[in-house]
Amino acid sequence: MQVEKARELGLCFGVRRAVDMVRDAALRHGNLQTLGPIAHNKVLLQELAALGVETVDSVEQLRSPAVVISAHGVSPSVSRQLLARGLTVVDTTCPNVARAQHIVARLADEGFTIVIFGDSTHTEVRGLLGWAGEKGMSALGVPGLPELTRPGHRRKLAVISQTTQRLEEFTEFARELCSAVMEGTDELRVVNTLCDATVRRQAAAAELARRVDIMLVIGGRHSANTRRLAETCAAVVETHHVETAEEMDEGWFAGKQRAGLTAGASTPDSIVEEIASRLARR
Repeated sequence: MQVEKARELGLCFGVRRAVDMVRDAALRHGNLQTLGPIAHNKVLLQELAALGVETVDSVEQLRSPAVVISAHGVSPSVSRQLLARGLTVVDTTCPNVARAQHIVARLADEGFTIVIFGDSTHTEVRGLLGWAGEKGMSALGVPGLPELTRPGHRRKLAVISQTTQRLEEFTEFARELCSAVMEGTDELRVVNTLCDATVRRQAAAAELARRVDIMLVIGGRHSANTRRLAETCAAVVETHHVETAEEMDEGWFAGKQRAGLTAGASTPDSIVEEIASRLARR
């Protein structure tokens, strides 16, 4: 089996930075807790758990004197709750997410209603909505925003994206929304808040998918950017999304000569290397 990796894959700058910060904090503080998973990859979380890092789902569950804000970020109200409790806060918010947060806050101050193209249940989107205050809403399609397409909607409207969405889908969403609300809107602003690393990984994955017989996309089941990679590759060639090497099925590779590998932004290097080695030995 010939195995080729995408030219860009695996841990992005933001997640690698977050993991390094958590490791350092664990050495300084001993056991500590993260508010939500530091990133959506169970193998990565298992590695951090071995250092005494525990994940909790709410502020009320926090018991350690130090708390980690994940790379996905949080709303201002959550930050205030942590500080009010006197906790030491290790803020690993990805710089790209922090940029989107500041953009949302500025747009809200300028009187814009802000539409976020993203999954309303995702941690990053919930945080962005918090930065928008009363002026934010999110959706993955224009039909999910009926209040904006009726007469009398807001006069100033801004559109941004969850950082890990696909460029093509955000572009189409923005086009459809602009078409639906242009009449009666005084000012309409579209801001590209997509992560450059995400866009580059998607482009590299699509490029590789065109040269191979099968693609493996490695990463967490709950990782938004990994799912986008799988969707990108699946549009080109047979594609399988796996979290670990044990999930691979020998039947996938029957009659195949060339396998391509890509990995989500929170996938540890060790998993990529393990899967690449197993394939190369076939």
